[in-house]
Amino acid sequence: MDNELDGDVRVRNEAYSLARAGFGVFILCLARGGSPHTEKREGYTVVRIPRGKKWRNKTFFFANIIPLFHNYWRLALKAFIKSYHIDVIHAHDLYMARSACEAARQQDIPWVLDLHENFPEAVKGYRWASKFPNRWVTRPWRWEKFEEKYLPKADRVVLLSENFKNRLLQKYPALAKEKMVVYSNVPDVEALQSYPSDKDILPEKGNSKVLFYFGGIAQRRGIYTLIEAHQQLLQKGYDVKLLLIGPADKAEKSQFLQAIEEGVKVGTIIYHEWKEMVDLPSYIQASDICVSPILKNPQHESGIANKVFQYMLFERPVVVSDSKPQKDLVEEGGCGLAFRSEDVEDLAAKTAWLLDHPQEAKEMGEHGEKLVKEKYNSKVMARNLEEMYKKNGADV
Repeated sequence: MDNELDGDVRVRNEAYSLARAGFGVFILCLARGGSPHTEKREGYTVVRIPRGKKWRNKTFFFANIIPLFHNYWRLALKAFIKSYHIDVIHAHDLYMARSACEAARQQDIPWVLDLHENFPEAVKGYRWASKFPNRWVTRPWRWEKFEEKYLPKADRVVLLSENFKNRLLQKYPALAKEKMVVYSNVPDVEALQSYPSDKDILPEKGNSKVLFYFGGIAQRRGIYTLIEAHQQLLQKGYDVKLLLIGPADKAEKSQFLQAIEEGVKVGTIIYHEWKEMVDLPSYIQASDICVSPILKNPQHESGIANKVFQYMLFERPVVVSDSKPQKDLVEEGGCGLAFRSEDVEDLAAKTAWLLDHPQEAKEMGEHGEKLVKEKYNSKVMARNLEEMYKKNGADV
């Protein structure tokens, strides 16, 4: 992976699941602070190379005009394969495809491409990549060509959802359906439930109800729709506070802080830029309704954010935008309500309904917990990865 391991729950869950299934798992990733070292962790080995996040961001920015990013990772992978006798490369996300493909072919081993999102669509929404003059350097339109070139070359492709799988098959009819495997952004239930519960973690709550959003703060994630809907609820007389936890997109930070300034000042909005994952269950349990208001677009149609499953695990009803995977999930499990993407009034109305119907909201929370424990968790979902590797051994 082209990042630090600690911030990526998906990679850690996959690694742990495969190690638990008996595979030897080695993760090549960046070193926090640029200090290289190797460590054993939960049955797998982490190999941190002497490059930090700043180096990564700079080389990635120029990746479409100067191939330093791709060339460095290809050489790093080649050394990694030889040092640890790697049988299969499992590359995380589209931008690692070129390096993985070239290294795998040089060493005559198979490779798997794990798509964390619909990256060609995602990069179009990143302000740092699409604003002038950056876009003439980042060339976001080239990632679709990249996708078209490397998807067929992968021996297997891991995807977030059946919906994403079907969209890619429709877009690229030559792709082999049997090469595609689904692994959703599901939680490790045992790990999350092992964290200590702090019933006093949110003293600001008082007697108010709390709406909770956890994750990156950006317009593309529907955060301003949520802020405006919260204001509408206050205007209608609901005693409800909005809890936001997550880092704001750098390009939008001043805009975001201005949007919440009045609410923070009067105590109706609570904002924390960062909290440790160990505290997440306590914050969910201190809340009454949890929200995922991401914009409906091709990027977000690729899958469901892990926050939604985390909300559900701790028995909270969810309100989600009608991005298809999210909407399908709440309809399948009866665990929440879907609102029309970017529709402030509809989001406020759906939230108000849950506030006005506490018994139904409680039942939705219970349904969500049941669905995660039975189906949408890392133990169940990992079976797809295990079968992929066990079916043909080192040939994937």
